[in-house]
Amino acid sequence: MVIAIAAGLAWTATATAQTEFKLKAHDAAALDEFGISVSISGDYAIVGANRDDDGGFGSGSAYIFKWDGTSWSQQAKLTALDAAAGDYFGESVSISGDYAIVGALNNDDAGQASGSAYIFSRSGTTWNQQTKLTASDAAIGDQFIRLEPSICLANEACP
Repeated sequence: MVIAIAAGLAWTATATAQTEFKLKAHDAAALDEFGISVSISGDYAIVGANRDDDGGFGSGSAYIFKWDGTSWSQQAKLTALDAAAGDYFGESVSISGDYAIVGALNNDDAGQASGSAYIFSRSGTTWNQQTKLTASDAAIGDQFIRLEPSICLANEACP
């Protein structure tokens, strides 16, 4: 299965069936940058929207989609418990099994734009934030998780 991103939307296609599906957030809005990052594992996909504004402009979010064998449906919207404007949560995403990790490029716990990553776990259809990761030597401007491939979970084909 492959995922393509264009114009704030994400599409998936199976290599054998050549079927295309358009993924769209239930609360999609202009300038959210839905599709800035994408990861797929098994029947789950995660799509970043780093400029979503639930916690202030550019606070960001990520969306979990589930494949039921015939179509994709949105299962959850992830946001950081400490969401703040300009964090760009969703800049990078990865999913594997019952876990997802979401990068926040400009989170400022260790100084402006030091960056962080958030781990979420799934129980049934609910996804909950488990922990927040920051570099032990984080500093202003580090933008932890910045370089591609920025984050990748174990058991996933990581570049």
